[in-house]
Amino acid sequence: MNDEPASFVDVPEGKSRKHGMITDKGKVRETDEDCVQTSSFSGAFGTIHFFAVADGMGGHAKGEVASKIAQGRVCVDAISKMVLPELLTATLADLLKKGYKEANDRIIEYTKTHPEASGMGTTCVSAIVHGNYVTLANVGDSRAYVISDTSGIRQETTDHSLVQQMVDNHVITPAQARDHPEKNVITRAIGISSTLEVDTLQVTLQNDESLLLCCDGVTAHLTDPDIQKIVQETPDPDVACRKIVDMANERGGSDNISLIILSKPSALDGEVTKEDRKSPEEMKTVKKQNAESRTADNEELLKEKMRDEKNQLKLEKDIAKQEAAQEKVQETPSFFTDREKTSTG
Repeated sequence: MNDEPASFVDVPEGKSRKHGMITDKGKVRETDEDCVQTSSFSGAFGTIHFFAVADGMGGHAKGEVASKIAQGRVCVDAISKMVLPELLTATLADLLKKGYKEANDRIIEYTKTHPEASGMGTTCVSAIVHGNYVTLANVGDSRAYVISDTSGIRQETTDHSLVQQMVDNHVITPAQARDHPEKNVITRAIGISSTLEVDTLQVTLQNDESLLLCCDGVTAHLTDPDIQKIVQETPDPDVACRKIVDMANERGGSDNISLIILSKPSALDGEVTKEDRKSPEEMKTVKKQNAESRTADNEELLKEKMRDEKNQLKLEKDIAKQEAAQEKVQETPSFFTDREKTSTG
């Protein structure tokens, strides 16, 4: 992996990034033609994560098949071979491009033997993550975002779409592109042509930044500020994914909704990080509070014990009185009993 920058920003000790994923068919589509993939590989090089979101092209035959082929081939070719030591010197961008090319060839080959699937295709955005270093690849209008606690949200990938071309040529504004009638027309997809151009780029995440990959079913209904707010306010990436899907469905759910979120570093389960440890002064206060609490508990226990002893003494006196009364009854002359019998007879 010789394409990592010299200024590598590592995840803080005792912390890790967590990821969440979700795919939902939305409120309009009958089937879910999207597909998400997450995989992790560990070895001498550390842990490497692979993420991909593939969006089967709506309105094309068997888009679901196309999307699954695309993400599957990217995963197999770009990631599984990375565990081999000889591939650690290869650039991650080249591996992703190779995976996309394999996916493209496989979809085209499939259409040759299945004429009814002619014209099917898929978009795809994917990421290889090693520590805080991310290599991205995309074809179509599925996107990668970075959400920062300090600088906000930024789109890292560029859409391959008609409206994006119009924005680049200053024909329309980004705001106008959101509601443009041709917003769903893409200019590049996997499985449409024998030649395929794949965009790749490298991003170094800071420790206050999260990564999000999504299809256009998310961005059709949520603005960038919407996404930013949910990710920043929801530390659990699985919960954040669900909130984004729910919001998209509440606003119409016009397409399949799929996304992956890689959170900013957080404490490992059951571990205490340096930032979470208390200072010596705080520890003294805690110890004092604990000691006072123990003293109060001991005093309460002593009071309970005294109450118990007092109650026990009273009980013993009551028993003694009952025994004495019983003995007095037994000493009563028998004529009392006989007279009682006579009076009732």
